[in-house]
Amino acid sequence: MARLRLPLYGKILLWFLVNLLVLALLGLGFMRAQFNVGLDWMLAGPGGERLEQLGKSLTAELRNLSEPEWVEALARHEAALGLTVALFGSDGLQKLGPPLVVPPDVRPMLSDKRSAADMPPPPRPGRMRNTKAAGNSPPRPRFMLRTANPTTYWAGIHLTLAFGEGPVRRPLTLVIVSDSVTGRGFFFDAWPWVGLVTGGLLISALIWLPVVGGITRAIRRTNDASKRIAAGGFDVRVPEQRSDELGELAASVNTMAAQLGDYVAQQRRITADVAHELCSPIARMQMALGVVEQRSTPGQAVYLQKLDAELQHMAKLVEEVLAFSKAATLPERETAEAFDLRELVEQVIAREAPEVAIQLHVDEIRLHTLRSALDRALGNVLRNAVRYGAHPEIHAQRQNGHVIIQIRDQGPGVPADALTRFFDPFYRPEAARGRNTGGSGLGLAIVKRCIEACGGTVTARNRDPHGLEVEVCLPS
Repeated sequence: MARLRLPLYGKILLWFLVNLLVLALLGLGFMRAQFNVGLDWMLAGPGGERLEQLGKSLTAELRNLSEPEWVEALARHEAALGLTVALFGSDGLQKLGPPLVVPPDVRPMLSDKRSAADMPPPPRPGRMRNTKAAGNSPPRPRFMLRTANPTTYWAGIHLTLAFGEGPVRRPLTLVIVSDSVTGRGFFFDAWPWVGLVTGGLLISALIWLPVVGGITRAIRRTNDASKRIAAGGFDVRVPEQRSDELGELAASVNTMAAQLGDYVAQQRRITADVAHELCSPIARMQMALGVVEQRSTPGQAVYLQKLDAELQHMAKLVEEVLAFSKAATLPERETAEAFDLRELVEQVIAREAPEVAIQLHVDEIRLHTLRSALDRALGNVLRNAVRYGAHPEIHAQRQNGHVIIQIRDQGPGVPADALTRFFDPFYRPEAARGRNTGGSGLGLAIVKRCIEACGGTVTARNRDPHGLEVEVCLPS
């Protein structure tokens, strides 16, 4: 399963939200432990106002109805709220509404010390009571608590209303029962809190944007510079504008890049100098060996031929080392020119594989780059494709502002772990491809330097089900 990739800015905002939630929970727990705060606090805001308004409107409505009509009126309010609505007397007994089993914790809340004499008398038949004074009455006692098994939330408010006739007439308490703490938005409306949290996050994001944005930009620049250094671009530098640890990191990366560049340049100079100095003694040894062969006996000829083969191999190795060293300075020594790509490819085929049937799919493309560098790179790749693979193919086309050249074969390919080092100097994946040719391991490294001198990139990948594909990408 793929892991969710969250940017650094998102992680900081997420942890800021977690921090706020933890502080809120700690504060709520502290308040509850110190001041014995229950769920009644939910009735101190809009939830309490809604409960108060429901009590007033229900009282006004029921006062103008006969008691047998109360059942239908209560059912209408219950359907509108989507909650259980019931009326209890001051004796704790349910008078109207769906039958409810009252838990012991709720029963004391239903007790009401008021008497029926304190309640306004029921209306006479045919007359309507003026309820204006009821709308201006002060808030009445109310409560809310939670019970378990099953979890249920009970909220109630004492009404200025009585039910029954004679000795059984009792003041009423409106009770609303819900299976959730929000009561379908009646007790607690979550949307204002969602808006508050969203607004807090947006404001926090704007406040933190300069700080976190500066950090992420510095990290991004350092990361990009590190990738370029890993690819051999030792001339890259990271801006050292910050005075904190990230600024110190940028300075360290710049120092590392400069030192690595000097080290690699020095190594290349030493390699080129050594290879150049080896050319003269090898040439003199070959001349001396030719003189000895003229004066040798038939029995010595076999050994002299072996010695000549070793000298030729050494000369070829020195030649490749020199070519590898010179490839790094191709842009300084050569000038870009315009030429036809298909013509160049046909020349490479005629030189490297004149007797091999190669499938050619090259569009009409004009390039302006280092012709000799591209010629040598394509020649080395094609030579490997003919040597290690079968049925080589060459494809070339324009694609997204680039020229893509692909050289494919149907050989055994290379191990997956070898692809990452495929163009490293002196790395030899020949054994993995089934043949030991004694190459120097510099051919593909020269390919990479030649393509980079042309301003492009080169990659290799295995084909399915078998074979290898080398892709050259050049700017068009």
